[in-house]
Amino acid sequence: MPLSTLAGNRPLKEQLLPRLSAHTLGHAFILSGPAGSGKGVLASILARAMVCSAPGTRPCGSCSDCKKALAGIHPDIITVAPLEEGKEIVVDQVRRLRSDAYIRPNEARRKVYVVEQAHQLNSSAQNAMLKLLEEGPAYAAFLLLTEHAGVLLSTVRSRCETLTLTAPDEARIDEEPVAALARTVVDLWLAGDERGLMEQCVPMEKWERTQFAGLLDHMTDRLCALLPGAADRRRVLKGVQLVEQLRQATARNVGPGALSGWLCAACGKE
Repeated sequence: MPLSTLAGNRPLKEQLLPRLSAHTLGHAFILSGPAGSGKGVLASILARAMVCSAPGTRPCGSCSDCKKALAGIHPDIITVAPLEEGKEIVVDQVRRLRSDAYIRPNEARRKVYVVEQAHQLNSSAQNAMLKLLEEGPAYAAFLLLTEHAGVLLSTVRSRCETLTLTAPDEARIDEEPVAALARTVVDLWLAGDERGLMEQCVPMEKWERTQFAGLLDHMTDRLCALLPGAADRRRVLKGVQLVEQLRQATARNVGPGALSGWLCAACGKE
């Protein structure tokens, strides 16, 4: 699940998942939260979802649009930021954005503009952005990233949906025990330690499906973190694939006991 790459913020992820599945994302979002809360990660997920061409839950990660977006080369995902660190985003930049927005997408169904440090939009730029939010073409979408949503004009905020991300330390308070267990389970699985894995999985037979789904989220986080420097990338990727299969089974109401048994059974298989 793409949202699993966003650390913490479980209520927000639960809010967004049905919309990613139903393809019902709106056209304008303010992503608000402190540094390190995952605004950039969430913006990447939403932008990819908006250009993804898959029929199921988006972003799929497999279609050509997703692959280009992940590589940072999708022509229909455009980033706007201050020209210099600490400087304002000026009205001329927004006017150029507005002109570009009326040119139809190159490849995808939608055209997505990611405005970084949106609190740096000066008042003229915000007013120009307001007109675009009100009257822009239906295919255009806007993601405004900011640490200070209150700095934006109320008229701009009223035309966007605000997604508030939680500070990292706060986001991890309730999830830390499950995150620690997920790290242990992943490490045991990668090492092929079926006995050790079984010892960790036995208590899961009494879990609720929602608890097991949370564990799967953290397992994906762990696997994705290990992938870049992994000595055996194939094994890590197989783990990602297995977690996704377990997630799909969870959605089909398969119980945690059966799921944990499946996880253990797959431990020694290649």
